[in-house]
Amino acid sequence: MFGSSSQAGGAQTGAQTGARIDRLTLFVFAGLSVMLVILLGRVVQLQAAPPAPLLALMGDRVTEAVEPGRRGDILDRAGRILAASRFGYRAFIDPVEFAKNTDMGTAIDQTARALGLTFEEVRKEVMDRIAANEARKWQAQFYSPKPGSREERSGPALSRFLPMSNILDDATIDAVKRLTVKGVHLEIRPVREMTSDSLVAMLVGKVGFDGLGLIAAERMFEDTVKPESGLFRFVRDARGQPLWVEPEGYEPPKRGQDVRLAIDLELQRILIQEMERGLADVDAQGGRAVLMDPRTGEVLAMADLIRDVRGVVDYDWMTIIPKDKRGGPRYRVIPPDPERARHPALGRNRCVTDIYEPGSTFKCFMWAAATDLGLVAPSDTIDTEEGVWTTPYGRTIRDVVKRGSMSWRDVLVNSSNIGMVKVTSRMDAKQMRDAVLAFGFGSRTDLGFKSESPGRVTSPKAWSKYTQTSVAFGHEISVTPLQMARAFSAFCRNADEAGTLPDVHLTAVESRSRERVIRRAVSPDTALLVRETLRGVTHNLDKRLALRDPPEKDWRYELFGKSGTPDAPMSDPPQGKRRPKGSDGYFRGQYFPTFIAGGPVEEPRLVCVVVVEDPGPSAVEKRQHYGAYSAGPIVRRTMDRALAYLGVPASPPPSEDQQAHPE
Repeated sequence: MFGSSSQAGGAQTGAQTGARIDRLTLFVFAGLSVMLVILLGRVVQLQAAPPAPLLALMGDRVTEAVEPGRRGDILDRAGRILAASRFGYRAFIDPVEFAKNTDMGTAIDQTARALGLTFEEVRKEVMDRIAANEARKWQAQFYSPKPGSREERSGPALSRFLPMSNILDDATIDAVKRLTVKGVHLEIRPVREMTSDSLVAMLVGKVGFDGLGLIAAERMFEDTVKPESGLFRFVRDARGQPLWVEPEGYEPPKRGQDVRLAIDLELQRILIQEMERGLADVDAQGGRAVLMDPRTGEVLAMADLIRDVRGVVDYDWMTIIPKDKRGGPRYRVIPPDPERARHPALGRNRCVTDIYEPGSTFKCFMWAAATDLGLVAPSDTIDTEEGVWTTPYGRTIRDVVKRGSMSWRDVLVNSSNIGMVKVTSRMDAKQMRDAVLAFGFGSRTDLGFKSESPGRVTSPKAWSKYTQTSVAFGHEISVTPLQMARAFSAFCRNADEAGTLPDVHLTAVESRSRERVIRRAVSPDTALLVRETLRGVTHNLDKRLALRDPPEKDWRYELFGKSGTPDAPMSDPPQGKRRPKGSDGYFRGQYFPTFIAGGPVEEPRLVCVVVVEDPGPSAVEKRQHYGAYSAGPIVRRTMDRALAYLGVPASPPPSEDQQAHPE
């Protein structure tokens, strides 16, 4: 009996204990639930309407750090690097942090020493920026920021970035890293470097501080060489320290693609060396030159040089310059280019932007057009009037080589103005103008330079009998050196492509992808006839060079070409000025001698055009200002060296005996 009672009591006690535990558990659970609800409510309250002290600490907890990519390289046709990118560091100061330094003078002094600046340079920059920040804080007291704006969350916008240097060298970077000054930091920046800026700056161009191409190839191929930045996403705590990275939180940067230009660095070096030598020989103000592959239209080299010569004065746009000018001032003939003074890559590339009258070098195109139309045969005799002739409308035409008559071939070789005018007058105005356009004049080559000039061709409405006469010997038409190289290529191509113009390229053209050009200027037979005729011009050039002291001879390749000696043109008048009445637009007594040639004769591989700008008074006095005397030697030497560099088999010009008695 007692045992049963005891068991019942124990069970009752156990039940009571279990019930108490259940109630306690329920109470704890309920308490925790209430606390979680309160906590959740507090979180919602803080998110929806946070108090002002918390606003300054709030922000996106996920941070994206940009990792810059590397810009693609620009190469020459042989794969040599012309421009490449690397990463460097520049120093900057956070004025907000810098203001927290306890000893401002010491902080400024240490920063200046590390960066190689003066105390005053750093003090002025930093203190001006700190003062500006304080002014913004003071002004913020007097207006209420827009609800929800960044100013309401974080306070007034303060300057946090003050660049203090360009790209630093390693020693300076180490000095900055050793600083204990608050607010001095290093920033990684892409750096674009040219390997041969003295040779190719104007062709490669320049990249701006924003990493985008500003001019020339850097701008033309921006979409190709520009990189894609990478992203590094991470979660941070309230202090901004990284906590973790998501599995897909990193996207690596993508490097830009390389671009291979048609430019050959060694050919560029040869062209510039010969230009510098030739311009110095005649004390010219400057010169321009283009070296092109006539088969593909690739621009292999391009030079644009300006020399600082004594005695040159700016034209006052008041003085009348008579046609028979003798002596007097030597005027500046090259328009100013202030950007070139800042950096050679920023200057105008005058081979594509600045136009000039081609003079007698243009005769080969008009000679070809008249021949192609069947208006004259190469053996026809033209009365050249002993060097002086007056047109039916009263204009006097003169020749340098004065003869009573010449064959049509000799008219071109001897550069007879009279012969050219008499024969081209058989063409009507439309035929002549169409011939000019057929050789690509009046239209851009589309090489890629945004500022390229199309040149100037007189409109059909303004075309007159005076124009007809002038264009026959290269006046009243303006061209660029690049247009001349493209047009002359028509005489350098073989088979069905002879007489056609190539598309012009600044990038290397793969032989397998070369497109067949169908822009025809003249027939293949006429193009080859012009080539054969122009051999006589370079034979005469070689004879002159052989008479020099020391003589220049034993050339490895035979060329064909044409010279010209137009007067130096005035540029367009500056704003507020006009050309005075009585001046015809030329600096009389100053010249732009030119020479254009292709070679070797059998299988032309190169075209070279050179424009010498204003040979000095001494050269003019010695009559060495003509194209064959000043521009011709530059072309001759450049072509001989360039063809040898390309490995073209030698094909020397015939001896004088062979010329006199051809097989």
